[in-house]
Amino acid sequence: MEILTTREWATVIWAFILFVYAMVHRQIREAFWNVVKIFFGKKLRILWGIIFLYVLGITLIFYQLPFWDNAFIKDIIVWFVFSGLIYCMNAVSKEADEEYIRKVLKDNLKLTIVLEFIISTFTFNIWVELVIIPITTIIVIMNVIAEREEEYEKVHKLLDMVLAVAGFWILYETIKIGIHEYKELDALNTFISFMIPIVYLILIIPLEYILELYSKYEVLFVRMSFKEAKDKKIQRRHRWLVIKVCKLSVHKVMLFQKKYWCKMYSRMSVAEFENLIKEFRGECNNER
Repeated sequence: MEILTTREWATVIWAFILFVYAMVHRQIREAFWNVVKIFFGKKLRILWGIIFLYVLGITLIFYQLPFWDNAFIKDIIVWFVFSGLIYCMNAVSKEADEEYIRKVLKDNLKLTIVLEFIISTFTFNIWVELVIIPITTIIVIMNVIAEREEEYEKVHKLLDMVLAVAGFWILYETIKIGIHEYKELDALNTFISFMIPIVYLILIIPLEYILELYSKYEVLFVRMSFKEAKDKKIQRRHRWLVIKVCKLSVHKVMLFQKKYWCKMYSRMSVAEFENLIKEFRGECNNER
């Protein structure tokens, strides 16, 4: 198996060109390094480290299996950078809810993944890829911008049509290439490469859930601190009572934050807070 496909080489070349362009222009260079500093801030470094060690642990287990091939490392790295990190980052965002993981699975476990794999496996020659990548990237960016503005609705529809036609053309040409080249593929390695994103997506779910749960608890406890006495003992008591009811349920944490956190106040007595928790527990029990 080749280390990189022609499409991946074309992507690397364009990324290098853009990087050089950014380094040559001072304003872009400074903005770029500012983004890098934010991206590798202390909290994010810890998050990257946790995700990396988790994926590394999974990979080391697979490494012991008889079908392992070092060629799979590239597929794992690509999945980790462009999917795994994003899934986990989105899990700790404020937009993530109790349906987040289900949505991720629904969006990624579709029949279209077969077509996507075929398109990414059978690629055009490097010169065609060098032309296709920037053109499609520009059209996609324009389409995203047009989609957000009502005044560009017609432009959005036109670009959607262009992308659809381009997609069908690429698929058609890819199938033609695949018919001639499929015999050159190692069937087992190709199947494993196809399965890697699916298997890793499923195996990273526990980490995503833990990160989302931790994030929701953290946000809730920060908000609670604004409506509590400064006594650390009372604060710890409040948090323990909340955890006893919510346990490992993202839904319950979000429910408490949405409907019960607002009922707290700084001079609230222990008995009043316990009554609030009792009310909260009652609603949770009624949902069963």
